Formats: sequence, C-alpha cells, structure tokens
Amino acid sequence: MIRDGQATGARGWSYVLRLLMTLCFAGCASWTSPTPPSTAFDDDAAACQAEVMQAAPTSVLSESNQYDAYIACLHDKGW
Repeated sequence: MIRDGQATGARGWSYVLRLLMTLCFAGCASWTSPTPPSTAFDDDAAACQAEVMQAAPTSVLSESNQYDAYIACLHDKGW
C-alpha cells in the first residue's frame, strides 16, 4: 500500500526529471558546432601555401622556415 506522501514525492521527482530532460533537449537543439567546415580549412591552407611559395623565392627560406611560415599563417587565420 502506498502512502499519500510517497505518491506525491514520486510525482514531484517525475516532474523534475521531465523538466530537466526538456531543458537538455532544448539546449541541444539550439547548439551549433563552433568548428568551421573542413572546406574552410582547405581554402585557408591553400592560401597559406600560396603565400609561403610566393615569399620563398625572394627570401631563400629553408624548408623548416617555410613550414613555420605556413603554420604561422594558419594560426593567423584562426587554425
């Protein structure tokens, strides 16, 4: 036999659980990924590669310096 107080407590927890689940699902529905699409990286990587190659003949950059310049360019673009 369930006492009146126990039934009220179960209904209260049920209400809280439904409220929390609703809030979680509502939060997930509006969340967007902060990561840009991979095509954006490909475009930025190609632009950085072209920039480094354009600078390489005029400044005689070593291979490691070219790589460092490429990485610095990507960092400047937010990668």
